[in-house]
Amino acid sequence: MKINYNHLSPVIRSSRMWCIICCLTAVGIFSSCKKFVTVENPPNVLTNDKIFTNDQSATAAMLSIYISMMNDQYGNSGSFACFSMSALGGMSANELIWTQNNTAAPYFQQFSDHTLTPDNNYVGPLWSDGYKYIYRTNAILGGLSMATGMSDSVKTQLAGEAKFTRAFCYFYLVNLFGDVPLVLNTAYQENMGLPRTPAATVWQQIISDLKDAKALLSDKYPTGEKLRPNRQVASALLARAFLYTNRWQEAESEAGSIINSGKYGAALPPLDQVFKKESPEAIWQLQPVIANANTPEGGQFLTVAGSRPNYELTPQLLNAFETNDNRKTTWVGFSSSANLSWAYPAKYKAGTGALTEYYVVFRLSEQYLIRAEACAQQGKVQPAQDDLNMVRKRAGLPVTTAADQASLLLAIEKERQVEFFAEWGHRWLDLKRTKRAEAVLKPLSPPNTWKPGSVLYPIPDLEIKANPRLVQNDAYLN
Repeated sequence: MKINYNHLSPVIRSSRMWCIICCLTAVGIFSSCKKFVTVENPPNVLTNDKIFTNDQSATAAMLSIYISMMNDQYGNSGSFACFSMSALGGMSANELIWTQNNTAAPYFQQFSDHTLTPDNNYVGPLWSDGYKYIYRTNAILGGLSMATGMSDSVKTQLAGEAKFTRAFCYFYLVNLFGDVPLVLNTAYQENMGLPRTPAATVWQQIISDLKDAKALLSDKYPTGEKLRPNRQVASALLARAFLYTNRWQEAESEAGSIINSGKYGAALPPLDQVFKKESPEAIWQLQPVIANANTPEGGQFLTVAGSRPNYELTPQLLNAFETNDNRKTTWVGFSSSANLSWAYPAKYKAGTGALTEYYVVFRLSEQYLIRAEACAQQGKVQPAQDDLNMVRKRAGLPVTTAADQASLLLAIEKERQVEFFAEWGHRWLDLKRTKRAEAVLKPLSPPNTWKPGSVLYPIPDLEIKANPRLVQNDAYLN
């Protein structure tokens, strides 16, 4: 599929040729196969000593990763970076149902039924794409450490972006698979046989990379839009990492630093503005790069009036919305034919045509709910209520009636469910981290399909065959 660069922001468009070169050299220094093996560079490959001789080509190398994250969504199996997390995570969390009877149906049904197998076509890219981006960030960090022809300011910015992106990839890998190999360089002979690293160590690296990224990045976005990480982007993921690792006080502080920065408004914007490219709530966005296409969600979730959507919202999700919740009327679409009616995610309104929406990765409402949960975990009832009510107010709902720690935590969990449905797999990851997945999802699964280890996806078959030191997750051992 041809990529249209004409609508890209000036910084990306000005680096068009460098991005093309970087992408075309995938068999060279920036990409890796499943064993991180590289081949001898052909004559036209741009090598490390050339890419990092000036600011423009080095920046293009970093931008090419963001382009790949969006472009990979349109492959046969997608990528963990965007749409696949929303769709596959949504099916695992009982948010979405795949409705079409096609070759994808058996694989998708495994996510919904929690009967995944290691050869599932859609599990493999969740692993391989993550490590592909990690390899490229490691290559960039290695190149920057030896660069002599670059300005210090650009080297610092790119190092911050690379460390953030590596942490971002490991965040999803460790959440999806548990223990995963921790690869921090491009030494493929060493990396091709690495065993799985304990999840606790991977989390330490995620937090370390994000702290480094915060120190390296500035408060200002490198462009006029929010398409490349700044310090608040690193803080957004760091706040989430602290929440996921039960570091409540640090999660509260990190989320508060974003809320109090004033960069994203004093109040949450109207619901119909959240996913626009100029969204004031967006902390980090990715820009669509396919000709005449907005976001993958817009293209895959929306449907023609009178047709059944490919991805239908489950009755359990629809019933989770309170009466008069404006998110249900604004972010849920309905299609009907004869006596049948189907609901589908409609957060992104445009699938094709003029570019009106950017892909939202982090947004301000999550930071309010992170701080609310962190406060509740510390017994700070009133601050937790205040932050929860900020999100409820935007949805047109009354203030919460939850008045103690236990009820507040459940109220925040439910608020996250209806705020982030069909978005980045939030619900799936939330139920896993709070250890409530079995209690919530087992009763909704077919009999005898849920296992205690179902909270993790299987290590892909191909990866274990390529590296015998990888051990399969318990739920998928024969």
